[in-house]
Amino acid sequence: MDISLSPEAIWSLKSFDHIPDSQATLPRPVADELLTCGLAYESRLGGAINMTAAGRRWLTRHTE
Repeated sequence: MDISLSPEAIWSLKSFDHIPDSQATLPRPVADELLTCGLAYESRLGGAINMTAAGRRWLTRHTE
């Protein structure tokens, strides 16, 4: 199953490689897209968005 993401969501996943997750600021619609697909999760404290292992795999497969 291939997950299609908006360009903004793809950019956001790529940014997780360069910016610590807890410091990244994402627009809520982009965060919701990543959360819904299971490519990110939201921490209970502070609401930081972090990439999941599935997000890392998706990024690796689609940016080669």
